[in-house]
Amino acid sequence: MRHSSGPPWHVECHIQRIGDDYLCRIHGGDRHIGAVALSEWSSGRAKTEVLTASGHKERAIAAHAAHVICAATRQRVSCIAGVHYDSLNRIQIEEIVQTVHELTRRVAGKLEHLRLEEALAAPACPLSRIRPKTAALSREIEEFLTLPLKQAMNIARIPAAAALADNFGNRVGLFTPLYLCSACSNDCVYCGFRRSARFARTRLSIEQAVQEARHLTAAGHRTIDLVTGEVATDRFVNYVCEATRAILEATGIRRINLNLGALSTEQFRCLRTAGASGYHLYQETYDPRTYFEVHDRGLKRDMAYRLDGPRRAASAGFESIGLGILLGLHPVREDLAALAAHARVLTEDFPRLRIGFSLPRLQNVDADCAYTATAAVGDEEFVKAMLFLRLRFPHAHLTVTTRERPEVRDRLVPLGVTKISAGVSTAPGGYTLDRPGAVQFDISDRRALPDIVELVQRSGMTATYE
Repeated sequence: MRHSSGPPWHVECHIQRIGDDYLCRIHGGDRHIGAVALSEWSSGRAKTEVLTASGHKERAIAAHAAHVICAATRQRVSCIAGVHYDSLNRIQIEEIVQTVHELTRRVAGKLEHLRLEEALAAPACPLSRIRPKTAALSREIEEFLTLPLKQAMNIARIPAAAALADNFGNRVGLFTPLYLCSACSNDCVYCGFRRSARFARTRLSIEQAVQEARHLTAAGHRTIDLVTGEVATDRFVNYVCEATRAILEATGIRRINLNLGALSTEQFRCLRTAGASGYHLYQETYDPRTYFEVHDRGLKRDMAYRLDGPRRAASAGFESIGLGILLGLHPVREDLAALAAHARVLTEDFPRLRIGFSLPRLQNVDADCAYTATAAVGDEEFVKAMLFLRLRFPHAHLTVTTRERPEVRDRLVPLGVTKISAGVSTAPGGYTLDRPGAVQFDISDRRALPDIVELVQRSGMTATYE
């Protein structure tokens, strides 16, 4: 594999695979060996060492190339660098170094994409079990979603009522999110917390998190979703563990569900031990091409790792797992079939696992976000998608959030919804701080908790807080 920077310097990067390892050679001008770097993937990061020939200045070039390619491939990388042009001034030297860094980052990006595609094709990837189940489901979904809405509602009404009565005692659970932190290591093009967004990040202290939870308790809430941007480090997970323990010990909150992204089994286990009961991990889309297009950087770009996240969470002891797709990224009929197939795979492996579903639709985020839904889902199709899940998964929780307008939520509550949010803020500190952080996205239903309780009761069901 050979890559070139092009003019004016014509630096070349050659990549050769040696077993599972990689040899990288970087040359420009008079070819030689000026520095050699070795980078190894260990404990979730690249560790790099450099040997520089006497009188040569390629140390930074070799170290950077070995490091970024190792991080991209997760394999051992040796980089040989030799770049020499006569009579260069300081500015030209800086231009060459920048040129080489840009070249190696581009090469690393291609190698990372190759690794991620290989992971999706591996037998251990959940896609190998999800895809065979989607064919029959796709036909069912196609038939159901093409029905007129009134007919679909009539078909679903009696089974939905039976599912609610038999499995949930006609109870609808009330909850709200508590945003802890807006920092994120991912660059998802549709998200207000994306890594490239330019705003002051907010991270609540443990005391502030407890203050927010006490406010929610006073309003009537007993169940919350702790939400953060995705930062998959042990230090960050320990922070969430501390917040979870403090809220459960110092407030009236009795149940905490988490939404932190894909983590390791050990990290999931730490969060479960801290007292969290459920975990929400939405795949966003099951189509690889779309997935890679909208997730530019960060661990979330590893689609296979995220697909396997719910299994790791369940094996770590979480009693309920929330699955979902982000409507608007990819045609709903395809993604809905894959979502249902994923749920079936999980329940085959964990028969006692309580599955939940949510189908958030893309919402406006900030003025700098130019992404718009390429497969927008209208109200009727959205309602029918929710009804399909209720019919096929009578034991599953079905959540509708404040992303949806009041009239849509009012229509869905009598049709099998078992969890509904109320009195929501999507900003860290949004309930009690004088200057809360930036919101993740705009909400569409701003009704207070008592209004949602009344809605549930009008629908003939009981609103619960646990």
